[in-house]
Amino acid sequence: MRLHFGTGMLFLILRLFEIMSVERVASSNIVADTVDIIKLIHELSSSLLKAWNLIEDLPLGNSNDIPLMNENQRQIMSSIEQVNNQISNLEEKQAEYFTMTIETLKREFHAESELTHKMTYVGDITRSILQRYRDMIDYNKYKDNVNPYTLRNFAEWTVKPGPSSIGYLLEMLHTYIYGEAENNATQSLFAKLVSSYESDVEQLCASNRSPQQFAYDMYTKATLIEIKGYIMLEFSWMVLRDFGLGNFTQQMLLMRSKYQQRLQHSQQILRQVLAYTGRIYWRCDPRPREHVLGKTYDEITRLMQGYVENEINLNTESSCYQSCEDYQDVRVTGCQKNEFCNDQPKCAGRVHSCRFIDSNMDVCQSYGNSSRRYEFIHYDNDRLLNIDEDGIQNLVCSRGSNRVKSWSFYLFWRCHYCFCLCDEPGPQSDRFFSLRDTLSDFKQNKIVTGARFIKDQRIFHLQLQQGELLPGGLINQSSLDWIPLESFDVNHVDIRNGFDYHELTFESRSLGLDEITAKNDSLVVTGARFRVIDKHLNLAVRFSLFNFTTGRLLNPEVNSLWLGNNADKPRQKLLLKNPNKPTKTTVKSVPLSKNNQFMEFISSSMDMDAAQSTVPFIDVQDVVTNPAMSISGLGIYHKGKKGFGGFFAPKIVTFNLLHKLMQPQT
Repeated sequence: MRLHFGTGMLFLILRLFEIMSVERVASSNIVADTVDIIKLIHELSSSLLKAWNLIEDLPLGNSNDIPLMNENQRQIMSSIEQVNNQISNLEEKQAEYFTMTIETLKREFHAESELTHKMTYVGDITRSILQRYRDMIDYNKYKDNVNPYTLRNFAEWTVKPGPSSIGYLLEMLHTYIYGEAENNATQSLFAKLVSSYESDVEQLCASNRSPQQFAYDMYTKATLIEIKGYIMLEFSWMVLRDFGLGNFTQQMLLMRSKYQQRLQHSQQILRQVLAYTGRIYWRCDPRPREHVLGKTYDEITRLMQGYVENEINLNTESSCYQSCEDYQDVRVTGCQKNEFCNDQPKCAGRVHSCRFIDSNMDVCQSYGNSSRRYEFIHYDNDRLLNIDEDGIQNLVCSRGSNRVKSWSFYLFWRCHYCFCLCDEPGPQSDRFFSLRDTLSDFKQNKIVTGARFIKDQRIFHLQLQQGELLPGGLINQSSLDWIPLESFDVNHVDIRNGFDYHELTFESRSLGLDEITAKNDSLVVTGARFRVIDKHLNLAVRFSLFNFTTGRLLNPEVNSLWLGNNADKPRQKLLLKNPNKPTKTTVKSVPLSKNNQFMEFISSSMDMDAAQSTVPFIDVQDVVTNPAMSISGLGIYHKGKKGFGGFFAPKIVTFNLLHKLMQPQT
């Protein structure tokens, strides 16, 4: 029995090249969910070569006499079906999370006409290739009604030499993106797009990816277009051969040679760009005025908080012989009758850094359930402490303000009210950091993929996300979960300061700003903890050895180590000057700290906030790339804007994707 071309070999070829259709449903297989472009190229090339060998083994056909599909063909189709799921899934995943496209990046180069021209041309070429590809997919979709000569015309147009052929378009697309082979990689459009991304906070915020991940995704998107064009060329030569128009062996060899040359050149450019592109991912602020306490940020409370007290209550002699500036580290020793101290909660801790501002004032106290003491203080010299969100002097006190006035002491002295800072431990002061280890479930081959600060029972924990490690350093996205907290109460009799937790005080209130990374690409993060060194709270990170090819941790109980800041030079202190609350800024924060620095928790601006807040605030947003990936480091950094207290936040160092390009594909 012999079949017509339209119902026999046409079905085989069109099914074979259906593998790039984005309409197919992705496989639920774990490996398919995490397929990588480098592995995909290898598998696709192998499958296409097998398919061509199958076609080549068949006799030259004609439009009337085509053999039935045999068992070998069915086996090839089965293997191609698996690759199909992988490619479709990769494209669907990118469409889901990869928001940065060539069109949106044009604005970065508005002043450089040559680059703008290149990007416009790249967009035009891409649309042309994808439109022809959609035509090919439609032929498969309506294969039962496709006229064989329509297919022949498509194939001839695809391979015909000229500026509209797919081969020519692919050459031009490659040249515009990656440049000529002899040119410097940094001058290529690809390198400039990656550099633009790395320097643009808005792009980083939109895509939730480290710069190196972005570079790899740009390469992936370009390669997927290249693959679609290559498939159309393979497809077309097969169709023309089956029409009996020749065996086209030399043409196929030349096409494959050019494809391999372009592939090798693009990977060379990718390697060079990845080598100098950053791997740090940090979480951007929400839009201005969209910060939510407990959801996007949290605070240390009642540590170095603005406090009004008369000098007569700051010494054991109950005298007014000194000035406010003489009281730098004292306790409240009493309370004179009929004075302001009877109307406000006493500072039950130590009082620091007192100063004199003016003799008389109106004080608007906060309600009892607030962590603040005062809403604002208005002095008779017209100085106002705490201007509202919009910079307006709002002097309306909902609970009624207290009139506070200094008074004379004997004949020659005057008892002034001082503005001080109160360091008051107690139930209203959240000032604790957990010192307990947080480890991934390494026995189940899980590693750390993300981090976030979280406050539980007044204690700040660095909570870690974990996921199952797969071959090639990939992560099983369906396995992701946050490692449960070790919740505890600092007031419990068995819980110890300095062992289970660290309590911030005036003398010990600094946080080390470090980036702890593994220089060995065979190490991944499996845990973290805080430790206290010389009264500084510092981060330590646990790394474990793994096999890149198998994706298995190698005896992590033994092959793991803890690393911290091992810098030889002393830490540099990073200062905040009269900082306002960071939630009042109208622009997003940017990273301001460097490795081997530290910063103290201090009071907020006296003028802008009456020193009622402790800054920096703590960013509690999830710091996880999308999709989550293996990480080679963790860090704590400070982000903010000039004039504002900013935030302490975790950052992650994504796994070095350059390692993928150095591994043989199996």
